[in-house]
Amino acid sequence: MPKAEPYAFRPLAAVDLPLLAKWLESRHVRRWWSDPAKALASMEKHIDAASVSCFIVTLNGKDFAFIQAADLDDVDDEALAGQPKGTYGIDQFIGIEELAGKGHGPAFMIGFCDMLFAKGAQRILVDPHPDNAFAIRAYTKAGFQGLGETTTNCGRALLMALDRQENDTQ
Repeated sequence: MPKAEPYAFRPLAAVDLPLLAKWLESRHVRRWWSDPAKALASMEKHIDAASVSCFIVTLNGKDFAFIQAADLDDVDDEALAGQPKGTYGIDQFIGIEELAGKGHGPAFMIGFCDMLFAKGAQRILVDPHPDNAFAIRAYTKAGFQGLGETTTNCGRALLMALDRQENDTQ
């Protein structure tokens, strides 16, 4: 019998907001995410939205992380101009600090990106702050390549991309 994948992605629901609020207040998340109340309001706004898809990531059935994907085809941000049609941006964090730095981030990002590619994405972008070496290392382990530093609508960023491979299934 094949081993079950330890990571699963459950669409964000209103019942998850107190957990997200707790995670956003934690030191290791707050350092790189905006004001917790503002971030939480944005996440709540995207429940059931078409433009941004938000998920709780589970590890062996236990909630431990957050990830979201946004279709960037019509986003008005000069730093993202010139991206191929079918480009998505993702943001994520591990909410349980004890699970950070153990390889879970790159592992669940690979699974999530595979899902996006299977749905037709051509490129996936991330934009960590250039000083966030921890996130940059995780994205690199997941296969993302640096495109260079820029300033997005959200501030300074190192733009990194993962492109669909020709042999990916659709």
